[in-house]
Amino acid sequence: MIYDTLNNLPNYLGMSENLDTVIEYVMARDINTLPAGKTRIDGDKAVVTVSTVTPQVSEKAPFVRHDVHLTLETDLEGSELFEVSLGEFSPTKPDEAADITVGSAGTSIAGMLCEGRFALYLAGEPYKSGLKAQGCGKLKKAVFRIALDEDPDDENDTDE
Repeated sequence: MIYDTLNNLPNYLGMSENLDTVIEYVMARDINTLPAGKTRIDGDKAVVTVSTVTPQVSEKAPFVRHDVHLTLETDLEGSELFEVSLGEFSPTKPDEAADITVGSAGTSIAGMLCEGRFALYLAGEPYKSGLKAQGCGKLKKAVFRIALDEDPDDENDTDE
């Protein structure tokens, strides 16, 4: 997981081609003006969904894990807490078609997401987001779903 300010987002260029596309997209516009709902940035490789959500308490929220994409989240209005699992993840509900596995984990670290900050959850990393921060109500957030880059060597691999 990476947790930083949006001003520092360009520091992460070069980590992934599809992440670069999202970083350049974010830096080129005022993301606060993005429309509600889903916007395709680069086909299925990079998509952003803007929504207004009511945060929930951590005990009611499951951990989620995505295995074939990264998730970059930022709050456009309001703030929330998030948790990232440090321990063993126990999956309870995998949905491979949607690339989401829901489950539980015993140990986690927590942080606060707010306007001007982002959290980048890596593929395979269980996390919870949209958690209630004290004194905070509904929040408007942007969630970027970023496909893992394809490995060009995969096409040329042969079993010998």
